[in-house]
Amino acid sequence: MMDRLPPFDLIDLRLLLAMSEHRHFARAAAACGLSQPALSARIRRLEAALATPLIFRGKRFEGFTPEGERILVWARRILSDCGGLVQDVAVSGSPSGVLRLGVVPSAAPYGGRLCGRLARIHPRITFRVLSLSSSAIEAGLADFSLDSGLTYLAEGTPADCKAFPIYEETYCLVAAKNVDLKANNATEMTWSRAADLPLCLLTPDMQNRRIIETAFARAGKTPETLFESNSFNAILALVRDGGFATILPRLQVDAGLSEGLQVLDLVAPDARAKLGILVPQREPALPVTSALVAAIPEIS
Repeated sequence: MMDRLPPFDLIDLRLLLAMSEHRHFARAAAACGLSQPALSARIRRLEAALATPLIFRGKRFEGFTPEGERILVWARRILSDCGGLVQDVAVSGSPSGVLRLGVVPSAAPYGGRLCGRLARIHPRITFRVLSLSSSAIEAGLADFSLDSGLTYLAEGTPADCKAFPIYEETYCLVAAKNVDLKANNATEMTWSRAADLPLCLLTPDMQNRRIIETAFARAGKTPETLFESNSFNAILALVRDGGFATILPRLQVDAGLSEGLQVLDLVAPDARAKLGILVPQREPALPVTSALVAAIPEIS
């Protein structure tokens, strides 16, 4: 005898995820092509089917109940598995579907190259690439809102993920031409000397910043950070205005982001960090993530 099917469908779960994304009834309804009353009615029907409230309601959306948060995790997993089923059945020599990839900001140039390579090999794959912290990437993989992540591997691999190391990150001191680095045409600078410069760095929640702080600590220095941002673009805009310096991964420098600026390799101590691709441990694997992993050697 077949188990009784739940009294709701995949559309109800998609609507719940839309509420999680937009945090607003009218915006979620518009994104789903429904009226607000229709969306509210579907969610109330889901709550009735599960015999538990999922959303805190006042005059507006006030968040999810604890039960609602647990249902969201299941909804993401169910819909991810359904997407994988469709991808698997649709494969006819080339995978298709959406690849949701989280990328730490320092690895953005490599992420772009990797997705470009994959798009040329498999033109039926589309991409949703998000710039996220390493912790946000791990959370996205855990709750199935991401299919894979390009991130730091130094802190160990989550138990439910596979790691594919790609490259080691090294670091450069970058400053405008009018900043006196006292380098005398040298190509290198010590971390100790860099600590005395007026620095703009990523925010402390970013793994790149924590790696930089560790390098300064190994050099016995604590720099004064005058500007913080979670965006390299914002940092570079200030550096180009003059008077400030920053620390960039060598990958960013090689991608041309430091054009027109002074660049010196940072040494003493030798600071490095491993980056790679994380994908969830799931069988069968999503065809799009298998294609992503296969494309890594092509550009490494």
